[in-house]
Amino acid sequence: MIKITISIMMVLLMGNLTWGQEPIEHPPEQYDRKDFTEDARISRGGQLYDNWWKTKLHIDKPSEDHPLWKLQSTNKRSGYSTWRCKECHGWDYRGKNGAYSKGSHFTGFEGVYEASQKMSIRELEGTLKGSTNNDHDFRSYISEEDISDLALFLKKGTADLTVMLNSEGVYEEGLIFYRTNCMTECHGPDGTSLNFGNEEKPQFIGTIANKNPWEFIHKAWAGQPGSRMSSGIINKWTDNDMRNLLKYSQSLPDKVPEMGWLDRTKEFFGMGKKKASYNPNEYRGFGPKFAEYN
Repeated sequence: MIKITISIMMVLLMGNLTWGQEPIEHPPEQYDRKDFTEDARISRGGQLYDNWWKTKLHIDKPSEDHPLWKLQSTNKRSGYSTWRCKECHGWDYRGKNGAYSKGSHFTGFEGVYEASQKMSIRELEGTLKGSTNNDHDFRSYISEEDISDLALFLKKGTADLTVMLNSEGVYEEGLIFYRTNCMTECHGPDGTSLNFGNEEKPQFIGTIANKNPWEFIHKAWAGQPGSRMSSGIINKWTDNDMRNLLKYSQSLPDKVPEMGWLDRTKEFFGMGKKKASYNPNEYRGFGPKFAEYN
């Protein structure tokens, strides 16, 4: 009986070491851009495309609408949201011809994928500086380096996600990939250790993967702005890796499962399930730890 009790306690303790630890808070990573690899710059450009305010330190968030927002009347968002590249051009980079062809995000603006394949990096930089339209000049808010990284992402980091998602991933391979790359430090075994929403309207990996697979792919590929999330670009994940990860993630729950007897026992002993923190307004700056990749 004593041996059985000790064995149970060891299991509980091991579970605590993995999932019951208090989340470690990380301040923004301080980095020197001159040491960046091209992959690191592309990853950073993808995060700028997602949310450039969260990707940069020490910058004011614009409160007024983007000057081009007046050209549309269907998308009712205002303020900083109107400055995010993804809000006009979509997570799939296809604008009015993609996932944002209808619904509350519709603006009627063109996508960036096809144009980015035809234009040079210098030409893409020019569009971000207002060369084709003065109202598309971002230089009041982001630096020349930011513009350079964003243009590099548009040229080398975007993909035709419609083609990618037309081929379904393999669940079993996605499960292995998820457990290897996503589970331990961040999302937990069921994908609910990070809540991107709130208590009333939670959003987990399973939520995003099912409701917005294009956003899921973009964030898995480029990383989450203002966090230390891994980047598929830096880690050289393949299209198959992304499809497999999406396939498995779509099987994950969109709410926290009810606790079983083991979880309740662990909670009783103060070994509750790990809840990693997610406060995108608390830590800003480019997330990946570059010392590991340079």
